[in-house]
Amino acid sequence: MKRFGISCLAVLFVLTSAQFASAKGAKAPKGAKAKGPAPVAKESDVKEFKGEFAWGMTPQQVIEKLNAKIDTAYKDKVEKYRTDPARSDKLRDQVKAEKAAVAKSYVKFDGTNAAWATSIIDEEFLPNNGESMLFYREEKSKRYFFFSGEALYKMFVAFDKEVVAGKSFAQFGEMMQQKYGKAQTVYRDVSTHGMKEKVLDAFQWRSAQGDGLRLVDRSKFYDVYCLVIFDHSVADRQAEIRKSQAAKTPTGSFVDSVITDKESDRDENDNVVDRITGKDVLKPGERRGGQQNIKVPSPTQGHEMGTEDR
Repeated sequence: MKRFGISCLAVLFVLTSAQFASAKGAKAPKGAKAKGPAPVAKESDVKEFKGEFAWGMTPQQVIEKLNAKIDTAYKDKVEKYRTDPARSDKLRDQVKAEKAAVAKSYVKFDGTNAAWATSIIDEEFLPNNGESMLFYREEKSKRYFFFSGEALYKMFVAFDKEVVAGKSFAQFGEMMQQKYGKAQTVYRDVSTHGMKEKVLDAFQWRSAQGDGLRLVDRSKFYDVYCLVIFDHSVADRQAEIRKSQAAKTPTGSFVDSVITDKESDRDENDNVVDRITGKDVLKPGERRGGQQNIKVPSPTQGHEMGTEDR
């Protein structure tokens, strides 16, 4: 069943291999920096991406919109099995469960939900800053709704691995530019074993209505890329608060030691019991040898429903 916000993925399956090749192997130019405002994205596509959601909506208003989407997604099947009590009851139970999962996903970032600080959205919120979030599973992505003071101001869409399909971030960015228009590229400095280099970090656009739009790389730990749309005025205020907090953090503090890209100083014997029993548990963000990146489950992952009957 088609869900909202998925039409933007159509472009992923119609671009030619030549377009992929044009982005493959793209390197960051020396000294490249984002200068001036980002290009304006195509208005119709920005509106399509936002769907029925508007900045300022309360969490309850967003939940009501999502509940309506769920009802629509199941409508045909519920009608089809209307004369089959067992199947009909099963579908209705699934509808109720999905709605309950959406409501239960709501979380306030008040410093008591440590799991989100090591999740795919860890860079999208500030603890103890009046922010909150809920999420919803779409057909080929997961959409996170962020609120500031109970008012919606940002949506974060994490595409499934099957959508990324092994494409480099530069390739994926080229594909998105086919839809939204030419983007501004943003690079960041990365230090690895004492060597500094510039790495492509994001593609960004803006809208004539004051929205910001950016494509970000979350493949280091999660193997996915994410598209974020936000109310620029609110996001700018959040950025100032983040900058202020960072300025208050003493250099060389414990926090600095945690967030830098240094090699892990984990005690090599801290999981000796696991190794004796044949299990080797990796910490969030850790990777060894050819093993896959560790995936940090969301706190409510166990409550999400499948789509078997959709």
